[in-house]
Amino acid sequence: MTISITDRSDLLTPILRDLAERRLLFALSRFDSRVEHVEMVVEDENGPRGGIDKSCRVTVGLHRSADVVISDKDSDISKCISRVAERLGRAVSRAIARTQHFERERPAFFENS
Repeated sequence: MTISITDRSDLLTPILRDLAERRLLFALSRFDSRVEHVEMVVEDENGPRGGIDKSCRVTVGLHRSADVVISDKDSDISKCISRVAERLGRAVSRAIARTQHFERERPAFFENS
């Protein structure tokens, strides 16, 4: 699993970048064999004017499945990253569950009853 973090507005300090990587690893570590790549893009949409304009978008490429994309906005980038990572874990779990098809057959001893 490769993680790519792009900061378009110079929002991420080394501590915030480390936080983002740890949050993503924690949320996706149990799906390590199914996740091919993770791309996070962080940007400040309004610049220095302030407000709820810091956005975080994460795209996860899954093996043999469609990409999962989660995005969020907040005035605090660390809260935004944490919330996106939390939602991402649940979304990837659902996407993987949808791709698993179980063909169940009845055991032979039930057919003669």
